[in-house]
Amino acid sequence: MFRNYLKIALRNFAKHKVYSVINLGGLTIAITCCLLLGLYVRHEWSFDHFHIKADRLYRAWTQEEYKGDRFSNVSTPYILGPSLKETYPEVEAISRVLVMGLNVKKGADVMSERVHMADPDLFRMFDFPLIHTSGGNPLQELSSVVLTEDIARKYFGSENPVGKTIQMQLDSVMQAYTVTAVAKNIPTNSSIRFGIVVSMAHIKALRSDKTLKNWLNIEPETFVLLREGADPNKLADKYPSLLKTALGDYYTGNNYIINLQPVTDIHLNNELAGGNEPVSNPAYSYILSAIALFLLVIACINFMALSLGRSVSRAQEVGVRKAMGALRSQLMNQFWSEALLMTILAVVLGLVLAVVLLPLFSQLANQELQFRFDGTTLLFLLGLILVVGLVAGSYPALVLSGFRPVEVLKGKISLKGDVSWFRRGLVVLQFSLSVTLIASTVVLNQQLSYLQDKSLGYNKEQMVIVPTGISGSEGRQLVERYRNALTSQKDVVSVGASAFAFASGDWGEVGYTDDKKVYRKFRFNVVDPYFIPTYGVKLVAGRNFDPANSADIFGALIVNQAFVKQYGWKDPLNERLPGKFHDHRVIGVTEDFHYASLHSKVEPLVLLIRPDSLYRHIENINVSSSSAPDIAIRLSAGNLSRKVALLEQTWKRIAPNEPFSFSFVDTDLQRQYQAEQRLSRIVTIASGLSILIACLGLFGLATLAVARRTKEIGVRKVLGASVPDIVGLLSKDFLKLVLVAIVIASPVAWWAMNQWLQDFAYRIDVQWWVFILAGITALLIAFLTVSYQSVKAALMDPVKSLRTE
Repeated sequence: MFRNYLKIALRNFAKHKVYSVINLGGLTIAITCCLLLGLYVRHEWSFDHFHIKADRLYRAWTQEEYKGDRFSNVSTPYILGPSLKETYPEVEAISRVLVMGLNVKKGADVMSERVHMADPDLFRMFDFPLIHTSGGNPLQELSSVVLTEDIARKYFGSENPVGKTIQMQLDSVMQAYTVTAVAKNIPTNSSIRFGIVVSMAHIKALRSDKTLKNWLNIEPETFVLLREGADPNKLADKYPSLLKTALGDYYTGNNYIINLQPVTDIHLNNELAGGNEPVSNPAYSYILSAIALFLLVIACINFMALSLGRSVSRAQEVGVRKAMGALRSQLMNQFWSEALLMTILAVVLGLVLAVVLLPLFSQLANQELQFRFDGTTLLFLLGLILVVGLVAGSYPALVLSGFRPVEVLKGKISLKGDVSWFRRGLVVLQFSLSVTLIASTVVLNQQLSYLQDKSLGYNKEQMVIVPTGISGSEGRQLVERYRNALTSQKDVVSVGASAFAFASGDWGEVGYTDDKKVYRKFRFNVVDPYFIPTYGVKLVAGRNFDPANSADIFGALIVNQAFVKQYGWKDPLNERLPGKFHDHRVIGVTEDFHYASLHSKVEPLVLLIRPDSLYRHIENINVSSSSAPDIAIRLSAGNLSRKVALLEQTWKRIAPNEPFSFSFVDTDLQRQYQAEQRLSRIVTIASGLSILIACLGLFGLATLAVARRTKEIGVRKVLGASVPDIVGLLSKDFLKLVLVAIVIASPVAWWAMNQWLQDFAYRIDVQWWVFILAGITALLIAFLTVSYQSVKAALMDPVKSLRTE
């Protein structure tokens, strides 16, 4: 029986080549996109699931509350992890993870590398397989270092590096570290991504004992492995006794809370700030899943709409077969077999096309994606075949198979009534989805243009950032030597420095309680006197720092307008911070320049030269990156490559033992919106494909309409109808449906885009003309699609048309 179904299906495909190609082409395009987008979404949702103990692995995070303000931190106190392990038997192991930028020496070359510091249990808790090892715990010794395959190859070539040494500058001098293991390259779906790992025991030489034992100083991420059967919720009930002992009178019962976040929840939970690795907005996964579904629905509608259009011809087939004794179940199986066969062909072609396009899509998505033909993939492909095949073949299987042979053979079957309305409804749904995607594309691109063009309150052009990698007095001295060496260069306009560069992440944040018991917090940056003129930040009151004035160096503050507003100062100049900061005074006020991305509002900010006395009076400090100064160099316009080479030559002359690296400020700022840029490109491509698939179906329906009305067209031409009259007659019905689709899609797209824009503190307003533009685009494309068949029919010789009929 199946062989017979297959034979009839192949004959139908061969007999109706145009409709078969339209259906197959639409389904193939949709399935290709569905596979690629599904691969990306699967990758996003698979983060950290590869760890065998993933169900017992957690990241600790804390909440602090003071005077109604609540602060959430994924950076934790150094003492938190050891305290949890020592106090609670439910905790099997802990590992703190800290990321630092260190200098690593290879021969005569010194390079800056991202180095992780971790506790010895890291490799027992997480599944990072070791391909070379000297045995035992690879981080047990102070001088041990673990490398990944790529880093090992970079420094040791193809030889096994275990037992060999590598030079790293962990503090002020280069030291030798012995390679104890080589780990496989870390999967891209991991929330811990290292290249070099050293022991956390080194932290004792880098941080004071007071800092390491202070529950209010936060820096590393802390990961916790619970024992089997341990309940994190019951464990949470025990934390207050530990906190009461650790914090004393500061702890009031709910002002300091310890939480455990499952590691599998880290990547797609943007309610918490990102830790050492960036997190992803889960909304983007939902959006891409919806786009994949949209394309599949549009392709299935094509199949069903063309089946509706061919109802009359297929009804005659049904009538003859029923008259010959065929059962309705047999006819249903026949129609579904045709749909499933078409879907299988589309899935095979779509899979081949997806594999070919995967490198391009991986580049577009900025992910290292690859097909894994495992059980999940095969189950997904099987489900795709069944769902698409059954949905696409539902109309012919359920409706056509129910026609009565007597009525069919008498020619009483037509497309009027419910069937005609159903076909129109399918076309409206199809174009509603397409118009939604077109309008969304316009809004996405408008917002991105706004982000790129909005004035940030400083000049980002021709600006180069050179990180020093050295903190403290040595870093400041290096800045001065480099500035002095560049001053005589005519291509260098200005040189400034700051602890945190633009687009390098959140600037430092401090919090303290003033003399009126009010908790205050603000952002800060440690700068030099040349920072403001180098970046072109505008002062609205007061003056800049004076490098010759020692009072400015140790006690002057420059604040932004948001700071003045929060503190309620009418005349901020010479004001002092409320509380114990008697040795600080405000000498200037800047405009509210955007030191962070436009996702967040400008917060109160303090600029100062030496933070030492400030640190003495604050209670909380949160720093997400190294405080080693970054040097900002403004270059004159033209021939940037030659000028960057000049910067490198100068650097190697004054700091031969330090690595030279650089970045452009405008390029760094662009990276802040990479996720939005990728989404915009994907939605743009998807909207184009949706229109293409929809127009394929419209082309097929127009072809059927022309075929059914050949005699009418011939009669009208004989009676004097012109070509425009015929084109208008055949096009108006389809264009009315597209107009209805525009009316339906516009409020849906407006709501969806307004929801997406809420993620930006600074955003555009969705304009009404966006939907007019999307509608005109859809109408024009639909008209051109239908007009091809309409003009062709209008130009046909009416005598030939009537003779054919």
